[in-house]
Amino acid sequence: MELLKMASSTYQSVTRFAKFERVLAAVCIFIPLFLILFDGRNVRDNISAYYDMTQHQWFYFLLTVASMLFVVNGVVKQRYAYNIVLGVLLAGVLLFNHCDHKVIHYIFAAGFFLGNAAVILTCSSKHEVWFKSLLVVIIAITIAACFFGWITLFYAEWVSLIIIGWHYILESWGVTNQPNPCIADGEK
Repeated sequence: MELLKMASSTYQSVTRFAKFERVLAAVCIFIPLFLILFDGRNVRDNISAYYDMTQHQWFYFLLTVASMLFVVNGVVKQRYAYNIVLGVLLAGVLLFNHCDHKVIHYIFAAGFFLGNAAVILTCSSKHEVWFKSLLVVIIAITIAACFFGWITLFYAEWVSLIIIGWHYILESWGVTNQPNPCIADGEK
């Protein structure tokens, strides 16, 4: 009987965390939209350009929530330590604005977006590699569209955040609950 109570408690905790993770992922997906709305419907060249908007606390709050998504995922799911690194990279984007600390800001930003693409590709089970590869191709097409001036960096970043957010949502629903090849067998 005691074992059933412990199992039920563990299941409830995991379910609550999955719901929390979905909320954080949804915030991640909608960060650009919120920034546009809180900046008087202004679309800037990139997400980082919102750091000096009139109500700049929204920029910092929303990106802190997104950073927390990665760090919490890495801590709670101890097997996903790479997410802690991604969360720290996103925090670096916040700490070093793109005007006063241009080089370091772009190092953190590139590390965050390229790191996510690498994780999506390399840490996928064989069953979902086709899907994750498709997501990375979409990111690459978006970056190319930005490079050729068809879209601004803002929209390229937004597409990346949508893909990252959906990855977390699918993972929390168990859709991508296949073994993670980035985790050694002894760590599972």
